[in-house]
Amino acid sequence: MAEQISVIGTVILMMVVDFKKMAVEFRRHFGLASGQAFPALSIAENKLCEADGQFEFSIIPDSEWGHKDSVQAYYRHSESHHEIAIKESVYHKARGGDREALVSIAHEISHWGLINHFNLKLGVTEANVLDPVLESILIRIHENMADLLTTLFLFSEEELLNAHCAGDLDYGSCMSEGQISLALFYYKNHKVLAENFERNILPRIEAHQNKKEGNATKKLPSNWR
Repeated sequence: MAEQISVIGTVILMMVVDFKKMAVEFRRHFGLASGQAFPALSIAENKLCEADGQFEFSIIPDSEWGHKDSVQAYYRHSESHHEIAIKESVYHKARGGDREALVSIAHEISHWGLINHFNLKLGVTEANVLDPVLESILIRIHENMADLLTTLFLFSEEELLNAHCAGDLDYGSCMSEGQISLALFYYKNHKVLAENFERNILPRIEAHQNKKEGNATKKLPSNWR
């Protein structure tokens, strides 16, 4: 159930957040041209340290890596410390151009960008005080957003518009089918999603809000001023 709710939440965010514009802005922030390959390792090692005085890029020896093997890197956030940590063997793979390792780093950069550059925290930084089910949903939505943003970093507009599945994309073998499908759905439908929100959903939200405000006004005492 939490997984299904997180998918619905992600689609709602696709209606109101222009992730395509966000990816363009993020590239511009780091001086990247629109067609330039996304230099994930260079951004994590150098540019994030320059852009964020609270940022640290940590390389953790494999013997000290306290996570399962499928976790190659992670982003950890607090008010005073923003850290991307990467397993040492994965770091060396990334330096050698290994695509899967570079995708892992790009994904963690996306987390940094969502939280620090675009302020889309979704309760992630307060997760330890949330209800466990809500925490799980919000973290999953944040992962979905990071997957989406990462894909928009790595692929050109032409590649995304012409692709039908992960196998059609250059980095497709380094990402799960779910990650690719999410990005392809967004890229091919983001205009329709935004238009649907503006035409059908936003007026209902505004009408509901106006009704609430009207009811609140009616309840005020006659001598209220």
